Amino acid sequence: PSPSSAELWRCVSFHSELIMDTSERRKKLLSFKHNQRSQLDFTTKGLYGPKAELLAKEAVVTPEVEEFDYQEDPSCEHHLKWTGPPEKVLIIKKINDREVSEKFKELVLWVRKCGLKVVVEPAIMSETELTSDPQFRDTLRQLETWDDSTKHACLSVVDFIICIGGDGTILYTSTLFPEKIPPIISFHLGSLGFLAPFNFTNYKSDINRVLKGHMGLTLRHRLECFLKTENTVPANYSPGDECAVDEKPKGLHKFNPKLAFSSKTLPKKKILVMNEVVVDRGPSPYLTNLEIMCNERLMTTVQGDGIIIATPTGSTAYSLAAGASMVHPSVSSMVVTPICPHSLSFRPIVVPAGVEISIRVAAESRNSAWVAFDGRNRQEITQGDSVVVTTCGWPVPSINNTGHVTDWLDSLAVCLNWNVRKPQKQLGI
Repeated sequence: PSPSSAELWRCVSFHSELIMDTSERRKKLLSFKHNQRSQLDFTTKGLYGPKAELLAKEAVVTPEVEEFDYQEDPSCEHHLKWTGPPEKVLIIKKINDREVSEKFKELVLWVRKCGLKVVVEPAIMSETELTSDPQFRDTLRQLETWDDSTKHACLSVVDFIICIGGDGTILYTSTLFPEKIPPIISFHLGSLGFLAPFNFTNYKSDINRVLKGHMGLTLRHRLECFLKTENTVPANYSPGDECAVDEKPKGLHKFNPKLAFSSKTLPKKKILVMNEVVVDRGPSPYLTNLEIMCNERLMTTVQGDGIIIATPTGSTAYSLAAGASMVHPSVSSMVVTPICPHSLSFRPIVVPAGVEISIRVAAESRNSAWVAFDGRNRQEITQGDSVVVTTCGWPVPSINNTGHVTDWLDSLAVCLNWNVRKPQKQLGI
């Protein structure tokens, strides 16, 4: 049997201290290589569109030498491979933007000349900038779109996606696909463009590279969120009063004799986010009081303006502004960031992607809280309500321009001016 991963990494870390002859060392190295290959040789056919398949780089281990020769973590960057010629592309644009609309018309005409069928969202078909152009009107009518009854069937046959706009356009595109999502190539035509590494000037050559499959991809993890809502009785409830909810309260809360909860729990609704989930105090002047659970264990409580649960992709958004570290999108993790905590020691932390985090409004909280998902669907949650967050099993395959690390570092430098400083002068001699 193959050795365990712990044994393998122990062999890697301390191979110089192991006493073994050459043949035994070679067996260990070959065993390590076999184990690595067995973890990487998996098929992704059908997981990212009908014809896209993702391949991971294989770690290189040379058994003929004593030193280990490693490439980068193979889970970081994948490579696009087509199982057949792409036929259908979904183009998502920033709505009601004149500059983007002109680029959109140019893009659609060229893509159709390449023999690809173009799918657009329903809002495009009625956009004034497009419908008022007599030269583009006939082309617009030939584009495919969907309604509520045909949405799933239409999007399930898309081979890849082209986004033209800003980061918000990419976040919106993610919401269209609750499960598997085709590869996305993003052209920067918005305000920031942190998630869009491609310049529209070179769109023809870049899309041709995609069609040939000569592109690397980064799998951007999403968060899967559920709202667990308990019908709460108003705070002025006392024993003997009539209950204001559908069912009689199951029992008084142990921390607050005036607060009771219904035994009825509303059904869960899954919400996917690409950047972050934010729970804050909303318009209330009081500190929010939140209980944070990790795998059903109390992690801590939040007394401050709120809490952010961010993906690695979202670590450069609101979480960064709140003082947390920036995390490369290939790192499987979640970032837990307090918002203005009333504590000198409450620092942001990074937790593994597989844990389940629950954010509950404490029963003794003076006020309710508000939750937002990627800045959307903002709603109020009251005492006893909770937001359950875990990593989604359907990441977003984002196409890289020059490489998964290079693109990210370029975005830090260009979009955020990371560590930009005038160089120090040399000492005078």
